[in-house]
Amino acid sequence: MAQIMTIQLCNLVTKTVVFGLLLGTLSSCQEPTSTANKARVDERDGNITPISSVLDMFSCKPAHVAFVAAHRGTVEASAFPENALQSLQALHANGVPFAEIDVARLKDGTQILFHDGVWDKRSTGTGPIVASDWDASQKLLLKDTNGQLTSIRPSRFEDVLAWAKNRMYLEIDFKSSADPAQIISAIRAANMINQVILISYNTDQAVSLHKLAPKAALSVGISKIGDVKALEARGIPTEVMTAWTGGGPLEKSLAKSLRAKNIPILAASFFDLDEQLQKSGDFEQYVEFARLPDLVVSDQAYAAQGMLSIKGEDLMVMEACLRSR
Repeated sequence: MAQIMTIQLCNLVTKTVVFGLLLGTLSSCQEPTSTANKARVDERDGNITPISSVLDMFSCKPAHVAFVAAHRGTVEASAFPENALQSLQALHANGVPFAEIDVARLKDGTQILFHDGVWDKRSTGTGPIVASDWDASQKLLLKDTNGQLTSIRPSRFEDVLAWAKNRMYLEIDFKSSADPAQIISAIRAANMINQVILISYNTDQAVSLHKLAPKAALSVGISKIGDVKALEARGIPTEVMTAWTGGGPLEKSLAKSLRAKNIPILAASFFDLDEQLQKSGDFEQYVEFARLPDLVVSDQAYAAQGMLSIKGEDLMVMEACLRSR
């Protein structure tokens, strides 16, 4: 049997994330410095083992630890821009299992990864992205999170799906220009419905996304347990819900109620914790922070992943759980 990953930044020497997510062997714990060395599409596509569904992963995960997701698909102050295929490949090479990405639409209907409504801040382009077509976008270069120019061009969503299949779980944030039906159609075509979490910002959007993809995991805003009942009343079952609890402190009573309903808890560390720990250099607080949520969305995914691991008896229990599904 292939070796099983302990979901840890260092010592990542296995071939799968619990029966399938290829992460490759890491030679060090340093942030990748070369796009050429760390951001190549794996040529062994035919050998990739199917991975567990994202909902099964949450169901089988030990309750006291959390998975890590990279906010906007990169790490702050790294050499990689937000929302680019090469950035996701670098995350994958460094053992980060989830990425939150933003999908937008160009004027010719091409869906790309990009956060802002205009090119200006994060690329060499100017003006609204909806005024550009795919060919025009490929004449632009993206900037990293420090505003420095890279050699990376905007990424097509379909290309990202083709690479991410059986490698990485994706949280999909639909920008205002995006076409949700087209995006979900692309996810289905890539056979990736079980590898994504669709992000909604209000009940109407949640209902719409659920109708388009009834079996997909759905991120819904939950600040009190009554929000769950309201969503159920609109036809969204708890079986597909994941609870976005925001960036503030997660109340233990809410976490307990969500756990009782088997609803995975998503929380952000990037509002305060990421910056505080980067300044102090002491990342131990990630361990304590991760005791309540099931997924931590972080601007410092390498540091967070380095502290959060599933190993020993916890790992064996999770493996057994996944084998039973």
